[in-house]
Amino acid sequence: MDIQESKPAPRHWGGLATALIVIAFGVFILLRNFGITLPFMEYHNWWALFILIGAVGPLSYAVRRYQQQQKFDGVVLHSLVSAVAVITVALVFLLNLSWNRWWPLFIVYGGLWMLANNWKHNSGSGAS
Repeated sequence: MDIQESKPAPRHWGGLATALIVIAFGVFILLRNFGITLPFMEYHNWWALFILIGAVGPLSYAVRRYQQQQKFDGVVLHSLVSAVAVITVALVFLLNLSWNRWWPLFIVYGGLWMLANNWKHNSGSGAS
């Protein structure tokens, strides 16, 4: 038996965290259906917290990648830009911000995403 075969697979906490968040939201909604309202659920856009679940995966991947590579590369930037875009959408709803004012941020995110994608693909050629 090879030594590498006996090692357990590395654990990725992003999936576990996402699952626990989804379970918690389900419990909160169930409690609300039974007349038990938690303070944050009185906020009119509390449902927008669900959108934040979409940022957990890219954020955890960016952290994991940074820890493995010990450098900030295109893959880390790509994941962070993706997470920030999702967080921005959630904040627009949670804070009742105007889409008319904040939508240009998504053009900036698109440019950053393309830059990160380019950096990611060119990093194999020695560019850093």
